[in-house]
Amino acid sequence: MAGMAKKWWFAPQANNSVSETVQVLPDLAGLIEGSDAAAPFPDTILYPPTPSGNRSWRWLLIAFASCCTAGSVAIGAFLWLINLPPNADCSQLSTLSSDRAQLYCAQSAAESGELQDLVAGLDLLGQWTPEHPLHREVQPLVDQWSEAALTAAREKLAENDLTGAIALVKRIPSTSPTYEVAQAAIAAWQQEWNQGDAIFAKAQTALKQKDWATASEQISALSQLDNGFWQVQQVQTLSQQIRQEKQAQRLLAQAKTLASPGGIERLSGALRATSQIDPSTYTWQEAQPFMDSWSDLLLSVATDKWYAAQLDEAITLGQRIALNPNRAQVAQELIWLSQARKLALKSVSDWRTSPQQIMGLYRAMLLVNQIAPESRFYPQAQSSLASWKVHLQDLGQIQIAQTIGSFANRDALEVAIAKAAVVPADHPRRQQAQTLISHWSREIQRIEDRPFLKQAHQLAQTKTLTNLQRAIATASEIRLGRALRQEAQSWIYVWNNQSQVLEDQPILNRAQALASQGNLPEAIAEASLIKPDRALSGEARSAIATWNARIREAELARLRARQEALAQPISAPNAAEAAIETAAEPLAPASTLAPETAPEPLWSKPAPANTVPTAEPLPYRIETVPGDALPPVAPPRLQPQAVPGPINPTSRPLSAPPTLPEPINAEPPVLNTPRAVPAPAVPAPDLSTPAPIDIPPPTGAAPSDNEPQAFTPEPNQFILASVHIASAGSLYAGW
Repeated sequence: MAGMAKKWWFAPQANNSVSETVQVLPDLAGLIEGSDAAAPFPDTILYPPTPSGNRSWRWLLIAFASCCTAGSVAIGAFLWLINLPPNADCSQLSTLSSDRAQLYCAQSAAESGELQDLVAGLDLLGQWTPEHPLHREVQPLVDQWSEAALTAAREKLAENDLTGAIALVKRIPSTSPTYEVAQAAIAAWQQEWNQGDAIFAKAQTALKQKDWATASEQISALSQLDNGFWQVQQVQTLSQQIRQEKQAQRLLAQAKTLASPGGIERLSGALRATSQIDPSTYTWQEAQPFMDSWSDLLLSVATDKWYAAQLDEAITLGQRIALNPNRAQVAQELIWLSQARKLALKSVSDWRTSPQQIMGLYRAMLLVNQIAPESRFYPQAQSSLASWKVHLQDLGQIQIAQTIGSFANRDALEVAIAKAAVVPADHPRRQQAQTLISHWSREIQRIEDRPFLKQAHQLAQTKTLTNLQRAIATASEIRLGRALRQEAQSWIYVWNNQSQVLEDQPILNRAQALASQGNLPEAIAEASLIKPDRALSGEARSAIATWNARIREAELARLRARQEALAQPISAPNAAEAAIETAAEPLAPASTLAPETAPEPLWSKPAPANTVPTAEPLPYRIETVPGDALPPVAPPRLQPQAVPGPINPTSRPLSAPPTLPEPINAEPPVLNTPRAVPAPAVPAPDLSTPAPIDIPPPTGAAPSDNEPQAFTPEPNQFILASVHIASAGSLYAGW
């Protein structure tokens, strides 16, 4: 047991080395397995006391390790907490928000690249002093954003925005590394800008004075500046400005020359020329007084055109005046006023109304309402507006009446008349209302009288004398002043003619039958029974004239034969006597000629040959007459061919032929003169047959020189005398 206790003591000591531990373990293994060499475990095991020094050192080591671990975890957690972005709402950021939240929102906004967001971030970080906990962290951001702001300022400078560029550079905080560079840039920009302004101002003064050479020199001076704005952009601007000023001066001179004679077209052309001048030029300001003067003259003419209702001309002049910006407003007001008046005039263009007229008048009122009270045309606009309101009110009333009257029955027409009568007598639409009332009243008369005319047409369709007279009596029921009175009278005229034709046609037929049998006197007497105011009077007169002409031709032929017989040589008395006997054949008595006191002068003025009389025209019908068919028109009758009236040798007695010369030493023969024609009892004189003329041959010696000689007519001279006699007779007969 003592030996076992020794080994245990060594066992704890063996803990200090690995080899000792290995030697002790086999002994323990043997004891466990129950080998003979191993001693049995004692019943009670006694542990030796632990040394106190080893135990304190161990606990110290464990505590130190625990402290290191806890410290590392705490430091890591702290670093993790301070680097984690805060969960901030940038839309509700305020001055009470933490700096970390404000920085986070500034970074988020700057990521968009907008200049405004960058400048806002610079304003925020510029407020943080070097003592701020986040100062070192935000310095890279300040530097980056400052460079971006300086670049944007240079771009503004290139766009001629020096003020904006300087204001942007001043937003760079003094803690930024770019601050010094930005301040130096501001000083350089201001110096060069002042120099460029001076050069450009000198060029503008030269342009105002039309000193083109001095202005061109400033282009070279600007090109020597370092700033790109002056060196490139302003050089181009000044060059273009010089060209525009020269062109503007040419246009102004052309306009002055054109407007000097005066006249609407010349003033309009001058305005058109000056309107081409660029408003940015100094010449435009110089041209304004001329343009205003020309515009005022045209405006006065356009106003007169408006008063004269020449609205298209007024609108055209207004459009020309509008080329001047100083008179554009008043020109537009004149155009509105003219267009409104055109629309208003269209509403009175017809005696009937329509919805389009009402809409046109309403549009006219809307146009004049655009004219402001300070306009020179405001009084005319208000006066027209007041008148058009009355027109519109009456037009609506008339439109209602017209709609009712469109039903075309008596009751509706009476209601329409009552509606239209409401328009007062002093209103401008009173005349139109009265016109419609008159129209509707006549429509009522047509409705009342149309049955009479229809019945008359039905009676006249039989074409008998009795029914025609009844038709005339029925149509005569339509009183004077009624709507269908004129139409009824026209048909009465037609039916009267048809009745007269039925009455007189048998007379004319009998006369024509007598004429065809050669009994012209009886034919003339029969045709003379037709009175002058009858339908067939013209045809009868024409036939009578034809038959009278045939009688006169026969008389003229007999007279001509007698004269030819007298003109035969005396050596052939038998031939002359035969000719006279031939001409002395019995003719129709002169009493058969128509009396000279005929009712119409057409007896001596027959109608031209081959003249076909026209048919009686139908009456001009205002309204369609109800009936099955129109009255038939009698076919045109062929008039007998009229021949010019012949010479009437019986109008006066024939004078004796000239005496023949007496033969010398012989008694001249006595010539038997034709006996005078006695005066007839009827108006047409009777033509009697003259006695034969005995012409003995001349005998005896030639007369002496001292005796007067009788005139011996030659045969041709005798014929000429006969022609003179015939001519005188024809003139007397009225040929």
